[in-house]
Amino acid sequence: MDAKLRKHLRQSCIACRYVILQINGKEPDQPNKHKGDIDNISKGGFRFITSMRYELEDRARVMIHFPDGYSQETTGRICYCNKVENSTAYAYGFSIIEGFIR
Repeated sequence: MDAKLRKHLRQSCIACRYVILQINGKEPDQPNKHKGDIDNISKGGFRFITSMRYELEDRARVMIHFPDGYSQETTGRICYCNKVENSTAYAYGFSIIEGFIR
C-alpha cells in the first residue's frame, strides 16, 4: 500500500519491541520465538520481520515495548506478509483493532 494512502504515517522506531501474548486466542507454544524488533510503527499498526510463520487475518494480542520504558498492550490482526529477499524471514503488517498506539 502506498504511504500516501495510509491513514497514519509510519515512522521508524529504534529499540521498539513486540511480544505476541496470544495468537488466535491461544498462548504461543514457544513464547521466546514470538518476539522481536518493530521495523516501523504508526498509531494504527506496525511492521515486524521474523522467521516465524503467521497467516493473513491471524488475530493477536501483543505487548509493545517502547525505548522510554513505556509498554502498551493491543489487539490486532496480520494484514500483510512479504518475503524478505535473500532471507528466510517475512515482513508482516500488524493492524491494530483495539488499543491504538499512543
